[in-house]
Amino acid sequence: MKVAFFITIILVCVLTVHAQQNKDDYKTMVDSAITMMYTQFLETSKKQKSWHYLENLYLLNEHDQPLSYVSFSSRFKFINIHDDRNKKILSKGIYAWKVLTTLNRNKFIVTIINFYITYKNRNYDFSNGGGSKTVFEYSCDEDEWKLIAFDNRGI
Repeated sequence: MKVAFFITIILVCVLTVHAQQNKDDYKTMVDSAITMMYTQFLETSKKQKSWHYLENLYLLNEHDQPLSYVSFSSRFKFINIHDDRNKKILSKGIYAWKVLTTLNRNKFIVTIINFYITYKNRNYDFSNGGGSKTVFEYSCDEDEWKLIAFDNRGI
């Protein structure tokens, strides 16, 4: 009886460890791109002593919805900009990063656009302030994604 219990515990542990090794490459690459851009902005904020920007930064997906599924998202605020309850916040203006992803053959590109968003007179205004482009390439030989380029630009 003790042997059966012991074997069952070992099998459960092995299956749990194996199940946790499955990772979502898409989320990992998006999170990496956000982390790299955030780190650069953090260094700039330290030099300029301007913490307000990073403390009040929103993270959006390509449909202007909150992007909250990446692990680094805890450093951002979330908002649905098309929700009527958020018009007051938007009338004052918010800083946001919009994350766009594209897959072209074996290259996965994460583009992050830096916006200042306002809502006035029933119109949204998206003022672009630069952004970054992160390129990952899939290696069939090594069966993994590799970081090829990271380019952060401002206007």
